[in-house]
Amino acid sequence: MINYKLDKVLNQALVDGLMAGYKEYTDIRRERATNMIISSAYAWVKGNHIEDNIARTCEKLGVQYISAKAGMTWRYLQFYIGEENILFVIKNAKYFNADEVTQGKDAKGKTRTTNMSYMKKLVNINSHIDFRQVKLEKVTGYVQLSLFDDYPLNDSDMQEIEKIATNRNVDRFYIVTYEIDENQLISQISLFMPNPEDNKAYLIDDLTQYINAENAFTIDERLKNILGNQSDEEYDALSFGIAIEEDEKDIDPAGES
Repeated sequence: MINYKLDKVLNQALVDGLMAGYKEYTDIRRERATNMIISSAYAWVKGNHIEDNIARTCEKLGVQYISAKAGMTWRYLQFYIGEENILFVIKNAKYFNADEVTQGKDAKGKTRTTNMSYMKKLVNINSHIDFRQVKLEKVTGYVQLSLFDDYPLNDSDMQEIEKIATNRNVDRFYIVTYEIDENQLISQISLFMPNPEDNKAYLIDDLTQYINAENAFTIDERLKNILGNQSDEEYDALSFGIAIEEDEKDIDPAGES
């Protein structure tokens, strides 16, 4: 069996950055809720704070980052480890269907009826991997929730993703997920590797073990209420036309539909 886990030092830096980014986000939510009449739009910037801190924390280990589009205006970071030709992204464990990776779920928890074509491109990076030989983590006690909160792209953006995978000789693609529990704390961090053959995501490592006394923090009741109120305010961008479904319009850079 082949072990595809990441280096432990990288795992710790990744989790440290993730926790620092979420802490930064919660501090800003508290401050904005105190000083602004309305501040619900800040619920949308959580990913930016988390990815920014991961980029800064992991950069010293040689991890590079690439700004990529996930909709008409939304951007996120892809992280690249040159020595191992690895690409990974960070996602909230909310919009993902582990059995249908390229479809995911909408904000109401329903499986989308169309594929996210940009995710298909990324998942296909793993097409050469024999998942029968991949050493997987046991999922006992683990709940695979939804995960993706980004959206399909247009043709030029798809070609950009294709170039990233091709020009950098990426041969492994991972998804790191973080789950936020009812107390608004990060309770689960996981490393997945998606398989393009069956469109499923497989748990490679449980990174929750890297949450420790140095990076963990508490959330009081007032902040919990501020963060909890966002559930009714966060909507799927597809419902408002912010993102564009491109599944039927996806054109392969080589000229094949």
